[in-house]
Amino acid sequence: MKETEAKYITIAAELRKDILSGRYETHDRFPSEETLARRFGASRPTIERALRELKREGFLDARVGSGFYLTSFARNVTGAIGVIAPDYRRIDFFTDLCDWISSVGRAAGYNVLLGNSSIIEDRASWALKTARSYIEQKIVGVLLEPIDLTPDSTSATKTVLNVLNKRRIPVVLLDRDYLPSPERSGYDLIGIDNVQAGYRIAKHLIDNGAQSIHFLTQPDYASTIRGRIQGVAQASLDAGIEWRKSNIIEINPDDSGAFTRIMRQIFPKTKGRRMLAPNHKAFVCRNDELAARLIQALTAEGRKIPKDAMVAGFDDGNIAQLLNPPLTTISQPVKLLAETAVASLLQRIRTPNLAPRSILLDAPLTIRASTTIP
Repeated sequence: MKETEAKYITIAAELRKDILSGRYETHDRFPSEETLARRFGASRPTIERALRELKREGFLDARVGSGFYLTSFARNVTGAIGVIAPDYRRIDFFTDLCDWISSVGRAAGYNVLLGNSSIIEDRASWALKTARSYIEQKIVGVLLEPIDLTPDSTSATKTVLNVLNKRRIPVVLLDRDYLPSPERSGYDLIGIDNVQAGYRIAKHLIDNGAQSIHFLTQPDYASTIRGRIQGVAQASLDAGIEWRKSNIIEINPDDSGAFTRIMRQIFPKTKGRRMLAPNHKAFVCRNDELAARLIQALTAEGRKIPKDAMVAGFDDGNIAQLLNPPLTTISQPVKLLAETAVASLLQRIRTPNLAPRSILLDAPLTIRASTTIP
């Protein structure tokens, strides 16, 4: 039984690749079960299962008394999916996510285009240029990371979407919406529940003795960061801990002097220059990379982690385990996100008129030494 199931899946995958490569004429009858049985050395029931699978996926239509034919979806498919992610090769999370998307897409029989991410001087211009190049390559759909970290990020992303919409290219958003929270656009969205994740990480800090929490982020942050801040703020208020707008610190991660100024503001000294007690301070950072910069700044100021300050991040990238001490962080389920994103895009391609969906996956907390006080 297992061998039969494995064989029909293999046959379906091979036929899917043939369809995507344009091997079959669009109006001709698809090869008969008898022909396919000879080609693959398989039984008729196994071939029937493979054809039913392709029908379920939207590639084939069955006509009574005539056999199978390519659907309109299959006739328009070129076999290429485009990914527009300005943070690919820049942030561990997006590097892992895009690599998994490429793997999942190829397994389904599609080429996956990731764009030229070697040089990005301007995120908005790069994304628009990439979208136009994908159109020339006649892609079937796009997975898009909305532009952020620029003052005009909403309008910049909208410009990219308008270019794709004019060609009726389906789009699924990765990680976040392009509109500021709590607004919601009309596109499918695949990501994690950032409010829940923010609450989860803050509650852990509070349970470990934190009496004040600051959230560090870069300026012009996206809706995902707003959600994380909302979760941290709610957990603080639920625990009776004061939360003000000043608890949100916007900082340029390349400005080492800014880190020093913030550390000295949060950790004031007496006239004798003796450091005051830390009072159980904690920091949540928008991602692991920013947490790494913060740990470096705290260490330079003579602060011990987690004794003087607990530090936590988001994404659980490669850097999280390499830090000293290793970083407590929210773990992004990158493989499941990739599988969900590809499946959602293919469904959107086959059924364009589906209502917009938000699929928010659970993201567990990985606890390490940066928040664990001996």
